[in-house]
Amino acid sequence: MKFEFSPSLRTIENIIVLLFEISFILLAIQAVNIDDIPRMYIAITAFFMTLIPYAAEKLLRIQFPFGVKFMIPFALFMHTAGGIMRWYWELSDFYYDKIAHLIGGITLGLAIFVSILTAIHFTTWEIEKKSVLMLTALLTFLFGLIWEIEEMAIDSVVMTTYSGGLYDSIGDSIGNIVGIIICLYIINRWMDSVPPQERLSWLLRKDQ
Repeated sequence: MKFEFSPSLRTIENIIVLLFEISFILLAIQAVNIDDIPRMYIAITAFFMTLIPYAAEKLLRIQFPFGVKFMIPFALFMHTAGGIMRWYWELSDFYYDKIAHLIGGITLGLAIFVSILTAIHFTTWEIEKKSVLMLTALLTFLFGLIWEIEEMAIDSVVMTTYSGGLYDSIGDSIGNIVGIIICLYIINRWMDSVPPQERLSWLLRKDQ
């Protein structure tokens, strides 16, 4: 199946990203209001991190597949709002934290995938689809594992409460793994749309 992304979908993606950017500003203000300065900086960082894919597209003259640019602020919003709005704790019965990690797993996997595509685009690197899937899954899992360690480190330095102990980390890892599986399904569908005579970096073409 061949996937084509129309300009209208790109407009929708940009609108979604804009809404997330506004939300990060509001979250930063809310963090100040509740005197949560460490998380205010997290909200500000999320605002600027959302712009990185746009800068990369502009500088490298490529275009990421539809969904990559709005999934990044989506994942950042889940984690940032979870702390500032206290949803991690107030919505714990609904497994908010695990859902946030699931979204994070999908997003990180997509970011790693387009990074691989970019490397293919600017080099002579030839890699099979199966290897791309395996590499994406492995790197995403490793980054997720590092993040769990980082959560504990952040808590000890800035006195936040992102890490909930061993069982919480196990649950987070399960969420990450489910996210990775969903991500692999998505990117496999994308790679199946690449014409036989084209390299995988065809997915970064600007006319999509």
